[in-house]
Amino acid sequence: GDVIDFENAVEDLLKRETKEEAGIEIGDEFQYINSVAFVRPDGIPVILLKFAAKYVSGEVLPEEGAFTDYAWVDADEIKDYQCIDGVHYEVEKTIKIFKDC
Repeated sequence: GDVIDFENAVEDLLKRETKEEAGIEIGDEFQYINSVAFVRPDGIPVILLKFAAKYVSGEVLPEEGAFTDYAWVDADEIKDYQCIDGVHYEVEKTIKIFKDC
């Protein structure tokens, strides 16, 4: 029979969620950073896939109830912030990916 095909499903999800949760638009080029598996406090298992993307446009408007603050930082400035383990590395890696392009 026919196979239902959802082309660019992850890419479209990344773009949509970025717009919904942060109010900004990102480009079409994505670079895989890493993944994390964990179990939420309510017992639901989660696999978090992290990708780097370029900012395209928009003003950051964090989704109400999801985020309280944000900052645009470079690889040095991120070190001044207390972040979830690994975020410093992910920011540095993202900057390097797109700087080298």
